[in-house]
Amino acid sequence: MRITVIITSLNDPRIANALESLDKQTRKADEILIADGGTNWDIKSVCDKYHARLEHLEGNIVESRQKALKMTNSDIVVFMDTDEVAPEFWLETLVRPIEAGECDFDGGPTKHYEPKSGAERYIDEVEDFIYENQVPVDIRYLPLGNSAWRRDVLMAIGGFDTSISTSEDYDANLRALSKGYRGIFLKDAWLYHDHSDLNSYRKLFKKRYLYLRNAAKVYLKNGALQSRLKTKTKGRIRHPFHIIEIAMKPIALLDALIRP
Repeated sequence: MRITVIITSLNDPRIANALESLDKQTRKADEILIADGGTNWDIKSVCDKYHARLEHLEGNIVESRQKALKMTNSDIVVFMDTDEVAPEFWLETLVRPIEAGECDFDGGPTKHYEPKSGAERYIDEVEDFIYENQVPVDIRYLPLGNSAWRRDVLMAIGGFDTSISTSEDYDANLRALSKGYRGIFLKDAWLYHDHSDLNSYRKLFKKRYLYLRNAAKVYLKNGALQSRLKTKTKGRIRHPFHIIEIAMKPIALLDALIRP
C-alpha cells in the first residue's frame, strides 16, 4: 500500500529533525507532503534535502491538513508534526495493522525530552496522562499527530472540519467511529515530542484554553458531551497548573455554547 506522511508547518525549524528521522525509517514513506502555512524562511531547501514535497497551503492547521489530504491519493495517510522525531521502526510499526486489515486508523504515544520549564513539564504530563489512561481504553481520545489512517476512510467522513481550529482529531475520531470504522492504539508506535517552544505559563494558558474550548465544541457538535462528562478516568495530573485548567473548563464550555 502507498503511504504519504503529511506534516503541517509554519516557521518551525524543528521540521529538519522530523524529516531527518523519516529519512532513517526501516519502512520508507512513498511521499512526504509538507503543508506549509507561510513560513518566512527558506523551508524549501530543507524539504529538498530530504526529498519532501512542499506545498504552500495558507490557513490554520486544520485548513492546511484538509487541503493536503485532497492533494494525495495514497492508500494510507500518516500525520506527524514538525516538533516530533521518530525512531527508525516507527512508520513500519504504525502502518502494519492497517495493511493487515486489522483496523481503519491507529496511533501511538509520545515520549519527551527533559523539560526546560514548568510549562513544558505540564504539557508533557498531560500527554502522558492521555496516552496512559485515556487512549488505551477509548480510542476517540487519540491525537492526530502520530496517527495513520486509510485515506478512503477520511474521505468518506468528509475529511477534517475546517470550522474548528483545533481538536479536529477528536472530531474525526468521533465521526469515524460513529460510522463503524475501527481504530486501535499501538503502544509500540511511539515517537518523541519536543515541547520546548512552550516555555512560559502565558503560552500554556492560551494553548490549553483554546484546546478546552474547541474540544467542547467538538463534543457538542457530535452529541458526545454527556458521555464525555460521565467518563471516569484513572490516574491524575499532579502539576499545580492542573488546578487552573480545571477552573478553566466550565468557562471554556460556556464560551463554546455562546460563541459559534
